[in-house]
Amino acid sequence: MCLALYLTFWSRQGLLKKEKLDSFYLPIYSPSVGAVVAIVEQSGLFNMNHAKLFETNWDPYDDSESDVVHDSVRSGVNVAKCIRAVMEPLIASHFGETILDTLFEEYAQRVAKHLEKEKTKHAVIVLTMKKEN
Repeated sequence: MCLALYLTFWSRQGLLKKEKLDSFYLPIYSPSVGAVVAIVEQSGLFNMNHAKLFETNWDPYDDSESDVVHDSVRSGVNVAKCIRAVMEPLIASHFGETILDTLFEEYAQRVAKHLEKEKTKHAVIVLTMKKEN
């Protein structure tokens, strides 16, 4: 449920100019734990004590271990608010502020529909390191 894919949908519906969408670049890189450890070790600046991959619910307010989302509408809104907090300046500067409210309201609805079918999680890599002297 990527926001960039949703922007593509808007472009196909004629709600965004194709040229604007084509010039929108969102670099996203999701490295593996091994890749992160290799980069840290290669730098030689830190001694790696521990590296662990955790999963956390999309909805930052959902701390349950259950595989079921109990209120998908509320969770959809929570996820959309988190994504908006990070993405709003980038989207507003490229597409303008007028689309923001509608974009994130509709995104929240689509996330809610997705969460009705499947509880989704983010991967989080946590490292403990000691600086080399």
